[in-house]
Amino acid sequence: RLPTNPDSNGTMRIRLQRHPERHGDEWVIVEMQGAVSVGKGQTFGGKELGDLKLENGEPRLKIGHYLLSGSIVKLKKPMLVLGGREKPVDGKAKIDVIGRIKEKYVFRKRPTFVLSSRS
Repeated sequence: RLPTNPDSNGTMRIRLQRHPERHGDEWVIVEMQGAVSVGKGQTFGGKELGDLKLENGEPRLKIGHYLLSGSIVKLKKPMLVLGGREKPVDGKAKIDVIGRIKEKYVFRKRPTFVLSSRS
């Protein structure tokens, strides 16, 4: 939870700082239609969703026997990925910037069913 002690102007000042090891990471948003679920009583914790690759400049996501083809969309304004904040000192908090997001992969089409051949 972020501190809620505004300064004399009524604004909250939060200092953003580069994470010492991860400040250059580029992240991507993955946008899909529909739902992804696991078996009853299970969670996604520690599981891999699938394989994400760029082929000829287009994102491809393979989940099990399904292949989704997508497109790359540039964001109008880049976003920051924040994490690891320090406790406020003198009413000021520090939050690490661990990455930035400039684009998203959008999967709007229905997946293609892929049969794999066994030898």
